[in-house]
Amino acid sequence: MNEMQQAREDRLLKWSVLALVVVGLIAVYDASFPKSGFEQIRRQVIWAIIGWLAYWLGKRVPLVSLSRYVVWVALPTLLLMLATRFTPYGVQRNGAYRWLKIAQVGTVEITIQPAELGKVVLIALLARLLCHSNLVSACKPIWQRPHSWLWAFFCIFTAAGIVLGCQRDLGTAFMFVSIGMVMFFTAGLPLRWLVALALLVAIGGGIFTYYEHYRWQRVVAFTQPFAYINSSGYQLAHSLMGIGTGGIWGTGLGTGRAKEFLPAAETDFVFTTISEETGVIGSTAVIVLLALVAWRTLLIAYKTEAMFPLLLVSGIGTMIALQSLLNLYVVTGSIPTTGVPLPFISYGGSSLVSLLFGIGLVQKVACTPMIERVKEAPHARVAGGRRNRGTPVSRREYRRGIA
Repeated sequence: MNEMQQAREDRLLKWSVLALVVVGLIAVYDASFPKSGFEQIRRQVIWAIIGWLAYWLGKRVPLVSLSRYVVWVALPTLLLMLATRFTPYGVQRNGAYRWLKIAQVGTVEITIQPAELGKVVLIALLARLLCHSNLVSACKPIWQRPHSWLWAFFCIFTAAGIVLGCQRDLGTAFMFVSIGMVMFFTAGLPLRWLVALALLVAIGGGIFTYYEHYRWQRVVAFTQPFAYINSSGYQLAHSLMGIGTGGIWGTGLGTGRAKEFLPAAETDFVFTTISEETGVIGSTAVIVLLALVAWRTLLIAYKTEAMFPLLLVSGIGTMIALQSLLNLYVVTGSIPTTGVPLPFISYGGSSLVSLLFGIGLVQKVACTPMIERVKEAPHARVAGGRRNRGTPVSRREYRRGIA
């Protein structure tokens, strides 16, 4: 990366992500120590190192290659998602088949969660399918390209169907569909189509929830968590008690009690430990950092003139924002309990590595000089490969829509 590109890297985004990863390591150690000692924090530190290598790789992936070969990455990812249910390497936990065993070190199983990796792959695939032209202003309206959005619909609902039907993971399936809808909106799909799609998804989700006993019990417990504190409302009730105990300043690091009762204290309910031990001050700081990451990511998308990077970065920003909101809503009892990790903070290597790789791709887009190459250039002149302020744009670059 040359000096000009280094100067254009979004440093606020980089340091916000680094701060969240550090906070996550402290929170995971704090929340998991009473049950597992140093075991989980050792694994999380290793995953954090791998994640920063993935971040470095994401900043150096040629966007042309990503667009060209993402289909060949999507197919193995789809098979890995199926393998969690239909192979002996799949691992079942709490009735869900989200994990895939890849190695055994002594008594420790090393697992990955293919659906977390699949989020970034799906975003890149949708960006490829919905991208038609180089400049945003030169793209045909998406409703005039039915083959593009029909294939995109097929990919979204295939991935969501596998996650929901095979892995029994409603939260991740909802994430797939939500990310896809926002990317469709970014690509120009009429709002009335998206509203109709959202209604269909809501009806389908309601049916799946009603006919799955444990999901419906979570909805019932959501309305009165303390009435079901010994059954389906156990996690939510203890989460609310932990958050309420924290007050303004918190009880102090390491002194929280909710982590001793919550089964998912270091994963889906890690924010409870942060709120209890650091109070409103610490929890607000975490929310501000998450908002900064989402804002800087979407700001980079807003400033991008090329269609493929625009869709790619908007999808990654949507993933971070929605996942953060869902997790915060769950732990505060604003929506029924579902398994969605808090970005960069919750324990889990697959989520951390995929998110850091996605941030690396965002930084790649922030550093690329493609904006200057095509900004305010007439469509015919760029397509013809003539010079724009002394910089040539080839036909191949134009067709690919990326630098």
